[in-house]
Amino acid sequence: MLSLAFVFALGYQISKMYRTDTLAGGLISLASFIAVTPQVATLAEAGPEGADAVGWGFLNYSYLDAKGLFTALLVGLVSSIVYAKLMNRKITIKMPDSVPPAVSKAFASIIPGVIAIYLCGAAAWIVSELTGGLAIGDVILKYVQMPFMGLSQGLGAVLIIVLAVQLLWFFGLHGTNVLGAVIDGTYLTALTMNDSLFQAGKPMEYIWTRASFDSYVWMGGAGCSLALVIAVLVFSKRADSRAVCKMSAPMAVFNINEPVVFGMPIVLNPIYFIPWLLVPAVLTIVAYLVTAAGWVPYAHVVVPWVVPPVLYAFLATG
Repeated sequence: MLSLAFVFALGYQISKMYRTDTLAGGLISLASFIAVTPQVATLAEAGPEGADAVGWGFLNYSYLDAKGLFTALLVGLVSSIVYAKLMNRKITIKMPDSVPPAVSKAFASIIPGVIAIYLCGAAAWIVSELTGGLAIGDVILKYVQMPFMGLSQGLGAVLIIVLAVQLLWFFGLHGTNVLGAVIDGTYLTALTMNDSLFQAGKPMEYIWTRASFDSYVWMGGAGCSLALVIAVLVFSKRADSRAVCKMSAPMAVFNINEPVVFGMPIVLNPIYFIPWLLVPAVLTIVAYLVTAAGWVPYAHVVVPWVVPPVLYAFLATG
């Protein structure tokens, strides 16, 4: 049910960003996703005299799990932004002041909500007409999500993501959050697909998933900050560096790196620039190659990001 939860949360957060009714935004985003999802199913030998029966009102879980994430992302973005924009432009049903606020708020969402849902439904119908009956989710999965997933599995693509995150952190930006849409939209999908295959007893397909970053590269936070903390405490004689790392160590164990990144500082510090880029790149190459060689299992289990290194990888690989 991952896509259903995701599309509601996306609509909720976008509405919050636009300062509109968050609950209505989440429900409209969810309704739009349901509107573009096929609801017809064929039930084998369920009709009269053993014939197949065709029924309406079913939701196939293959559209609702990790394979539906890209569709949920696109539909959720479009529907919730349309809703929020119309709300902010006051294209709503205005009720008299005597009407209770809860009722007035519900009526205010009707016109923007209906427009957003119908817009997504019309787009799905047009796609179906142009593709000979394919659902918009099938088209996105075939021509957008799967090629993108394939590209994401190359060592070069993984290195680009890792180096981009490191560069953003060097300039004081939370690289993992800035690139969160790409990282989670692609590699979290790979993670959940691997888990679905594992549960079905089939070989897992994706070498690198969202859990791979935290298992092998971002130990102690982006940049493998835990390694820096340990190195300073073992080898450094600078009192200021040791003081920062002593205070940072308890957080670094749980993958929180802000104290060391801004305390050393690593941000805009040319002394740390090369190792800040080089260490995660080396970790990525080693982890990718040993995973591809089958020396360690593919990561397929969702693990909270605050789980300490080593234990994280143990759990993520099952």
